[in-house]
Amino acid sequence: MNNTQLQEFSERRRRLAALAEETGRLVQPLTMESCAAALVQLRRKIDSDAFKIMVMGNFKNGKSTFINALLGSEVLPAYAVPTTAIINEIKYGEEPRAILHFLNPQPEQIYEGLPQEVLAHIQRSGEGQIPPMEVPVDEIEDYVVIPMGMDHKSALRQSPFEKVELFWPLDLLRDGVEIVDSPGLNENPARTRVTLEYLSKADAILFVFSALAMGSAAELAYIEDTLRHNGFEKQSLFCVVNRFDQLTSEREQKRVQAFSKDLLAPYTERVFFTSAYKGLSGKLNGEEEMVQASNIPQVENALTEYLAHERGKLKLAGPARELTRIIRSDALETALPQQRAALSTSLDVFRARCDEARPKIENLREQREIITRKAEAMIANLLPDIKSCAASYFHSLPEQIRGWVNEYKPQTKISALHAKRDGEALTDELVTFLQNKIDSESRAWLSGPFTDLVNEKTAVLKSSLEGGMEEFYVSLDAVKLEITGAHPDNAEDLPVWKRVVAVGGGLLMGDVGVAALGAVTGLSADFAKGIALQLGAYIALTFLGILNPVTVVAVIAASLLHGGMKVSEKAQATAKKKVAESFCEEIGKCSSSLVEAVVVGVSESFDRIRDLISHSLDTEIDDMQKQMDSLLLDLEQGEEGVRQKTAQLDEAEEGLKKTADKLESLVFELLQ
Repeated sequence: MNNTQLQEFSERRRRLAALAEETGRLVQPLTMESCAAALVQLRRKIDSDAFKIMVMGNFKNGKSTFINALLGSEVLPAYAVPTTAIINEIKYGEEPRAILHFLNPQPEQIYEGLPQEVLAHIQRSGEGQIPPMEVPVDEIEDYVVIPMGMDHKSALRQSPFEKVELFWPLDLLRDGVEIVDSPGLNENPARTRVTLEYLSKADAILFVFSALAMGSAAELAYIEDTLRHNGFEKQSLFCVVNRFDQLTSEREQKRVQAFSKDLLAPYTERVFFTSAYKGLSGKLNGEEEMVQASNIPQVENALTEYLAHERGKLKLAGPARELTRIIRSDALETALPQQRAALSTSLDVFRARCDEARPKIENLREQREIITRKAEAMIANLLPDIKSCAASYFHSLPEQIRGWVNEYKPQTKISALHAKRDGEALTDELVTFLQNKIDSESRAWLSGPFTDLVNEKTAVLKSSLEGGMEEFYVSLDAVKLEITGAHPDNAEDLPVWKRVVAVGGGLLMGDVGVAALGAVTGLSADFAKGIALQLGAYIALTFLGILNPVTVVAVIAASLLHGGMKVSEKAQATAKKKVAESFCEEIGKCSSSLVEAVVVGVSESFDRIRDLISHSLDTEIDDMQKQMDSLLLDLEQGEEGVRQKTAQLDEAEEGLKKTADKLESLVFELLQ
């Protein structure tokens, strides 16, 4: 992969981080604690916001070999059997290292055959969180490879590991790129909270298909139901048709190319036909012709272009805009003019203003409390409708399940000679079908009726709170004017919600999550969509555990043998009925907890909005009072105190103007 463009991006990112740090130093004399906190978060975001490339696909498609071909090194194990049982994060490190992270909580049953040092490490942790553990890189297969002879689905359920962090000394990774290797699609990665969290942070998806079995229904459904719902459109989705060299003729290759492009046209135009094996072998052996023949360089170049330019601009543009607003609106056009005006006032006059302002500041705190309580009451009032919607859906599932199973035509046939084996396979097929069907239908409900309802409640909350918040800000700005005697100098008049989020850290408040995302645009539809995605992860995990085929297969298979059943259609009907009833029984048991989980999930998301509002309003009041007290202290020190403070303001203004000029130059480069 050509690193020149990524190096240019890294250099611009370093410049932006330096400007954020410089701004933080310059605003210190202005007693702008909320701005200082926002700048610290901004700097952290800029420094840590690496490009995350998530590689997905079925295990048989050569996904791990493809990653190794990108890296030019055999970093990950690659076998012809299901191997990757956990997520692997590949990052830059001066020396190869591997750090193992554990699930919390741990699964009820852990598969046998784990290294003794891992078991001892888990036992030492007791009931608490298991700390990460460094393991030798050359032993990584003990953790990311499914034990020989073990069913891969059982391995995923019984694995105690969350992920492995691999640090590798490769230039590609040095310039802010991280590669995430996920379990195969048939291992249901979308059904884990961890994978959804990765998807929400990923910059690009590399979806690996096999030219030998191109575009299964499950693969396309994953793109449609999961990737699209997470915002991955044509520009950020890269589809790689691997093992293209294994097609038997040029005619077959042309046929697969045409078929693949037509099949994937609704999702992306970025379709590449590769041989990961050739790419890796060529890089390892220094055979450039083989590397070029693999078409891996085409993928690398397109990915680099997208990351460094299209995605890179977005990554830097948001923080650059926020930094510009802080410098110009908050500092140069608001804080500096107000503080200069205050310093030009006599001590007696300013003290009198402060005394008059103190009861008004207390009134502002009362306004803040009223707004917060109103938000709490409205949130409580919207929850019954959320509960009713969820209860209606989950209570209707059993009847839907019976209908789905009745219409489903299994591929597995029951033979008299292998009735037990076939019965187990049929049961597993039916269980997998139902888990996938319920997952898909639940996501459709979440993205449809549920999201519509949350949007409706969000709009009511927004409109009901805006009036009180606008009144608060008008009162706050009036008190500032009374204290300092100066209007802001052409300061940007931020809408209510943007002002709330700006003071609260904007999009940089990592603890706010979907609430901050929605609040940035006035509690937009993204807020409801974010809640739906988060709940989708929990619901899917619950459904995945409803019926463990390992524990029920033997029972159902045995029932197929009872009475010497030999007719395949009759055996299928019996298995379908028993699996359906097992699902319905388990869903009946957990429907109440699922409804409660939906209510809690919505409540927690809206509570974050309430907390953000409360925090932001409080911060505005505290900042104003601290600035007032600081200016009063400067005036009490007489002419010398005023002179020193004025000199500090002059120095800050000069520095901020220079920083703003540098920032404008950087933004201009980003727009090119």
